[in-house]
Amino acid sequence: MANTVSKLNPEWITETRQYFLDFLELTNFPHPARDGTRGSSFDYPEWLIMFIAVMSVKCREKTYLGIHRMVEKYWLVLGKELDLPVISESQLRARLKKNLPYAWKTSRFHISNISSRIPQLARQVPIR
Repeated sequence: MANTVSKLNPEWITETRQYFLDFLELTNFPHPARDGTRGSSFDYPEWLIMFIAVMSVKCREKTYLGIHRMVEKYWLVLGKELDLPVISESQLRARLKKNLPYAWKTSRFHISNISSRIPQLARQVPIR
């Protein structure tokens, strides 16, 4: 029987995380500071929340609790170089909801729409 590798593994996350950051840099994605001057403060970068949403689509996780369990499992890879504790489930849920175009739609729908446009833009990102 063939040795199978999980759809979501540390090697994939590491490679895709770097590719994702390169993509955001190439597209001049702004990195807003959530320092509390407008709304609540937030220590975790916006790109991390977006990447977590992309991962949830990859592994077809639909619930916020399931997404948080995934984040806990892979935090050492996701949060490397950030020096932050694992994001709480309530903070993650709040941030994922704020990234939605409409409050009643799921993060999976929103990220699926974004990820459908990534292949056209991804051709511009140099492959490592």
